Amino acid sequence: EAVRLRAQRAEQEAEEEAWHAVINGNTLRAQAEQEEATRERQLVQFCRRELARLGRVDVVSDVFRISSTGSFGTLNSLRLGRLPGVSVDWAEINAALGQVALLLVAVARESGARFSSHALLPMGSYSKAYKLDEPRAQYELHGSGSPHLGRIFGSSRFDKGLTMLLACASDLLAFAGARPRAGVAPAPPHPIEADAVGGFCIRLQASGGEERWTRALRCLLEDLSWLLTWRRAGAAAAATGTALHAA
Repeated sequence: EAVRLRAQRAEQEAEEEAWHAVINGNTLRAQAEQEEATRERQLVQFCRRELARLGRVDVVSDVFRISSTGSFGTLNSLRLGRLPGVSVDWAEINAALGQVALLLVAVARESGARFSSHALLPMGSYSKAYKLDEPRAQYELHGSGSPHLGRIFGSSRFDKGLTMLLACASDLLAFAGARPRAGVAPAPPHPIEADAVGGFCIRLQASGGEERWTRALRCLLEDLSWLLTWRRAGAAAAATGTALHAA
């Protein structure tokens, strides 16, 4: 009888151990599933925070930094214009004009705007402009350091290129002005009329001197600074909407 009882107890203990093993296994699996669910929630929250943070990053404004130094407007620290007694290499001016062309094309593409009659070819220091109905007739957005070549052969083409650049800027500024955004002035600071911005002619040979031409280019950059502010306001509003939707 004692042997039978010991065998029965051993069998019960084995069954209990088996049940404990099952219970412990289920508990461990439940804990693992709960930890995995917690990690997934944390990952989702992290992704939402990163999405909101990236939405606040303004790449265009980081790439195109408009400022001024003395009488010059600057784009990415490149001076636009020339003044008596202040030597600014054409290489610097041409690079700045290439940045202006790239800025206009980038913002136009991002915002869905279209230029009405001209187009720009951002090509660094050798950028060009042309009429949409005459794409083969391309005009330089870069001047020459040679006084003879610059004035005799290249000046009219350069001036035409600058006029086309200004026309594209006018189109984009009008597009933005027709779509007001909170916290942004209703219009850029300097009106554009034909080949003049803020009352100063953009064409070098018709500007009335280097000082007035430099002033025209500075007015253009100040208008583009307004454009970047308009764009930034739209990007911020879109990022806020995205963050709210994600939440």
